[in-house]
Amino acid sequence: MRKWVGRGSTIDEAVAKGLQELGVTKEEVDIIVLEEPKRRLLGLARTEAVVQLVERAEQDDTESIAQDLNGKVWVKNGQLGYEPPRDGGAAPRLIIDGKITVVYQGQRIERVVELEQGLSGLEIILPEDTEPFTHLDIVVDKDGLTAQLVWQQVPGTKYSLADQPTSTSAQLKLIQESLPPRPITIDDVRLTVQSEGITYGLLLDTINPDIFRAPQGSIVVARGTEPVPPQDAIIEYTYKQQNDIDPDSIRIDHYEVYGISSVQMGTVLARKVPAQAGEPGIDVYGRPIHVPQPKDRSIKCGKGVELSLDGLTATASIAGLPHLNGDILEVLPMLELKSDADISTGNIRFDGAVLIHGNVHDNVKVESISGTVYVGGLVSGATIRSLGTIVVRKNVVSSFLQAGGKSIVHIRLMAILNRIKAQLEKLETAFRTIVRHSPPSTNESALLEHLIDLKFSHLLRETELLSDFFSEIAQELEPKLHEAVARIIVHFGPKRARGTLSLETVRRLLETLAAEEEGLMRAASQDADIRVRYIQNSHLEAAGSVIIEGQGAYYSTVIAGKGFQMERGLFRGGEIIVNDGEIVAKELGGPTGVATSATVVTNGRIKSQLVHSNVTLCIAQQRFRFDEPASRVHAYLSDGVLHVIADGVKVVGG
Repeated sequence: MRKWVGRGSTIDEAVAKGLQELGVTKEEVDIIVLEEPKRRLLGLARTEAVVQLVERAEQDDTESIAQDLNGKVWVKNGQLGYEPPRDGGAAPRLIIDGKITVVYQGQRIERVVELEQGLSGLEIILPEDTEPFTHLDIVVDKDGLTAQLVWQQVPGTKYSLADQPTSTSAQLKLIQESLPPRPITIDDVRLTVQSEGITYGLLLDTINPDIFRAPQGSIVVARGTEPVPPQDAIIEYTYKQQNDIDPDSIRIDHYEVYGISSVQMGTVLARKVPAQAGEPGIDVYGRPIHVPQPKDRSIKCGKGVELSLDGLTATASIAGLPHLNGDILEVLPMLELKSDADISTGNIRFDGAVLIHGNVHDNVKVESISGTVYVGGLVSGATIRSLGTIVVRKNVVSSFLQAGGKSIVHIRLMAILNRIKAQLEKLETAFRTIVRHSPPSTNESALLEHLIDLKFSHLLRETELLSDFFSEIAQELEPKLHEAVARIIVHFGPKRARGTLSLETVRRLLETLAAEEEGLMRAASQDADIRVRYIQNSHLEAAGSVIIEGQGAYYSTVIAGKGFQMERGLFRGGEIIVNDGEIVAKELGGPTGVATSATVVTNGRIKSQLVHSNVTLCIAQQRFRFDEPASRVHAYLSDGVLHVIADGVKVVGG
């Protein structure tokens, strides 16, 4: 009797080699698989198949009797059968699939086992069966107006042994049967919706059951009625309206469109549009969605302005320059300089509007304490500060311009306090969640300090920023807000006092910040713009917007509270920072890759017809830098994520 043991990349390949070497056919041998090939990721073979071929010889009666004495094994209906050997016959063998665990006589068997002790002490462990399951969940958006059903259907798996004929050796092979999950019905959806208490705006009758053939997905099952928001009262300042222009004219003088204009006595300066009430809505739970009462606003008149008896119209009572001091409308007297501002005039400081027909030269400082500044020529190497708007008809070179005074600092303070307030709210929520599952003896102060160290590093960093410029604004704050800011620095600053913080302190700080928010917004709402033709190597700060009418801005820094507009020109080198609003420029950066950045601190949009390489766009601390030029660029936030579109293709964002 001849035997052959060999290897191959597959069982069939190994058998073919053996048949060739023995010179026999498949019907003339017994084939025993000693080892199946194992595979790793990507289907690459790790080990080869090992088989044994035993030539079938003509058996005499003695050999047939000896063969019959050997033990037998088989698998039927998933159960292992066994017949013991007789009168010295050989024990049967099991060849084991790699996915099956076999323990025999306390030893784990890897490939082949001879059942010398019969089935005693034999344990065959198949992979654990998994049951099919279907998961249904309801997700309601934060305003309660839309309810979505989210489903997931996962099939189960049942494992069993494959049947094997009776033989002196049997291979234990695994059969894997997929168990489908129970189909989702409309009744299942209705029960899930009812269990969540959703009763209004149901859309169950519109659902096609075939959609649930997908293993997972979502579908809207209820939609509420949106409330109609109220319309707050609006104050229209008519003196700010542009002069009429002819769009067909070859040349448009933008300084005539936005030029200097005083008013005569009796001129209408502002009109009030009365408030309108809104309409309540209904959420998917059937609860009313209340709308707030519209906010009423009054035209506030200061010196030089009179209010009509019905409160809807404000007119100038004197001739002069109209001006908003915060939200108070005034008509101010005007300081007019028909020559240049230079060494002959010295520095100019005036409580009212300042009109300079000529240029402002090197080292001259011009300041309007309560009004606006208008320059008919250029500004070079000078400093201009104003509570109100600054307008320069020509170029600004190597100069510093600031419009809005302390409002700029208030804008920074408001942004930091808003971020600190959000962190304190999260701290309070985290504390209350932990306390619900903690023993009554929990140390309140220690738990708060531990949470701050563990999860609220942003709170500590924001407080450090607050501490750095607190001295600049301290004298401008209301007493309650001043005390709250001081307490924030004490409890969360770089040198914070540990062991003194309590939940009551956090709660009172939140109440104070909420109560003082409106006053802080008023202090930061100075509508002070800067409007120039061209800038180079200059620094501009405005509580309102910065508008550049000409075709160039080079190597400069611009900081604005409400927006930046440069629709006709390029901004090359330097940075633009806007607190909240839009940045619009025809071109950003340059062909040589000069570093240029445009940043919106809180929320807004950035638009440019052409953006060069090495230009960085940033909104709410999310940045994207261009490595190559792009046209028709639009950056914005959606669901808190930065999206950037270039050439009609979204390059950043989902």
